[in-house]
Amino acid sequence: MHTQITARHFSASPALRAYAFERLSKLEKYYDGITDAHVILQAAPLEKAAEITLGVYRQRLAAQDVAATHEEAIDRCVERLRKQIIKYKARLRRTDKDIHH
Repeated sequence: MHTQITARHFSASPALRAYAFERLSKLEKYYDGITDAHVILQAAPLEKAAEITLGVYRQRLAAQDVAATHEEAIDRCVERLRKQIIKYKARLRRTDKDIHH
């Protein structure tokens, strides 16, 4: 999975970047078809925001959150994406759809 991290209005520390990479890599155990990920981190005086988009087969999954720390915001986004991936996989596996139309 190709991962890109963008820090807006601040410089992300190597530890924060490593944390984001590590948390995103855990999503691959739920679905190995993730092609790319883009993490956007923003810093405001009182809150930290994270937005993550994942590229999967024919679709993009996205989550965003605001928290006291970037790590907490990343964790919340990853949890939302985990739920989206599970739903996405269930849709892919459905056998009742008509494949001839």
